[in-house]
Amino acid sequence: MPLPSTPSSPDQHQGRYPVDGAAPVPEGAAPSPDAPGSTTPLVDPTVLADMARDFSDPAVVSRFARDFSGTLEGKVERLERRIGDGDAAGAEDAVLSVLTSAMMVGAVRLHHAARAVRGRIASDDLDGARHAAVLLRGCAAETLAELRDAYPEGP
Repeated sequence: MPLPSTPSSPDQHQGRYPVDGAAPVPEGAAPSPDAPGSTTPLVDPTVLADMARDFSDPAVVSRFARDFSGTLEGKVERLERRIGDGDAAGAEDAVLSVLTSAMMVGAVRLHHAARAVRGRIASDDLDGARHAAVLLRGCAAETLAELRDAYPEGP
């Protein structure tokens, strides 16, 4: 007797793909998340709000956002440098740093842009990764501006 099929759960593939549990986005499969008119938010405010509930001192979240903002430029520069040097392994390491920190602060579009760069690196397409990194840099600047607006005393 056949067993009934079970619908897949969102975390069914967790651990199957590195970092965020999501499969790499195939080239050309989706529009750029930072394209004009995108409905994807730059920053998901619930991520930092959830973090604020986890700590007794609300300044922790502001410091976290400030630290993220203070290190993002260096992370993007490192990524661009590694791609420019043709160092795929170094570029992979650099983009993973952007991916994880973006996810932790709720920088949704930046996270998607970093995934696009990572997909190009994984496909051994460093020219494509270089182009995607230009889009990532623009998204990073917009993300920093939004965080400055949300935390005027912070980042």
